[in-house]
Amino acid sequence: MNLSSCVPMSAYGVTGTNADTMSPAFAAENHPLLDLVPKHNAQFLFRTELRMPVMNFLTASGGDSLALVGPTGAGKTSVVEQIAARMRYPLRKVNAHSRMEMPELIGQMSLQCDPVTGDQQTVFAHGPLALAMKEGSIFLLDEADFLDPAVMAGLNAVLEGGALVLAENRGEVIVPHPNFRFIITCNTRGQGDETGLYTGTLSQNLASWDRYRMLEVSYLSKEEELAVLQATLPQVDATILSTMIDVANGVRQQFIGNPDQALKAGQSGLTVTFSTRTLLRWARIATTYSTAASKQANFPFACPLAQALREALTNRTDKPMRLVIHTIAKDKFGAAWANDPVVPSVVKP
Repeated sequence: MNLSSCVPMSAYGVTGTNADTMSPAFAAENHPLLDLVPKHNAQFLFRTELRMPVMNFLTASGGDSLALVGPTGAGKTSVVEQIAARMRYPLRKVNAHSRMEMPELIGQMSLQCDPVTGDQQTVFAHGPLALAMKEGSIFLLDEADFLDPAVMAGLNAVLEGGALVLAENRGEVIVPHPNFRFIITCNTRGQGDETGLYTGTLSQNLASWDRYRMLEVSYLSKEEELAVLQATLPQVDATILSTMIDVANGVRQQFIGNPDQALKAGQSGLTVTFSTRTLLRWARIATTYSTAASKQANFPFACPLAQALREALTNRTDKPMRLVIHTIAKDKFGAAWANDPVVPSVVKP
């Protein structure tokens, strides 16, 4: 299975004279690993500064692995998945956790039942990393900074393109397929959590990090997010969507896990934030409620926008933080944000 030039750059949102340029991809037919290709999201917005380095890595890794680092909800995982979807690149994704051990990644002995005789026998079951290396898939390890640094250090040979030795499987040696790629995403830079938000993340071994190319992933710009929202919800007034993005950016500016935030002296900051996914959720719920409110005289929610915001984000916060976020929303929406029970109106004496 080899890459061939068969996907136009327009599939990545590229327009103009370069739209017809063909990019590397796997064949659309007779693809033995097509079931591992991520689902295509036609509304996904590619950022050139992320798309080009990821595609460059997938096309020619040069013996490196790839790390995408950034705040929660910035789109680290989705950019890899959507590039893979268009390249028809098979991908195996695993979520890391602090108790993950090497057998979960490379495989272990297990009991299996013979489908013919019904007899039980002990066989070696390859893990997702071993399978990705054998077949030539992307191995995507999400939240990799939760991983025990000793486990990550045990993968150093694999990270730089070396073979994997499975001692439990009679010393099987897996030489990585030419298409195999190792990618991680994480919220920290491998030196521990400085914000207190990402509980469970661990400092990683410097020798492991030296084997990665690193990409910083920030939140979308307002113009980019507006394009995403309009493509998903074309029936909604652009002014409303734009104001929702202003609210989201106001929350992000106070999110202490955002490396671009600049809190004022004495300001504690928020411990929740708006991902683009959460923003879309808010817009969808608000659209449904606003439509229903226009048709029902006794609609139960006095402020559909506020109720939608609670369901999308603020019901998982404490009351003081909810008040801060809803106050940001009220300031941005003005008169359109009326009758929100979270931010009661001031009654003049």
